[in-house]
Amino acid sequence: MRNEKPRPLSSEHLEERARTMTLKELERYAIPEELRPDLTLGIQFEGDFRVYELYVPGKRPSDARVISRARLNIYSGEGVVEVIGLSLKS
Repeated sequence: MRNEKPRPLSSEHLEERARTMTLKELERYAIPEELRPDLTLGIQFEGDFRVYELYVPGKRPSDARVISRARLNIYSGEGVVEVIGLSLKS
């Protein structure tokens, strides 16, 4: 019996999982109304992980304002969401 790595989950499954996890986490935070129209999703590939960033683009890539980052394992779908620079709702 060979030790084969499991097949990675589909991109669609991972993106939906990241979206669901991110929305649930962001329920606790106040997102300024002026940011909402420009929110963009970016995906980065980091070995066995996909990183989904919700951000507002800037004039240059270095000027982008990242508000959340979901990092998911491509085999298990498990991950964490980090919220950056937003205040908790009161």
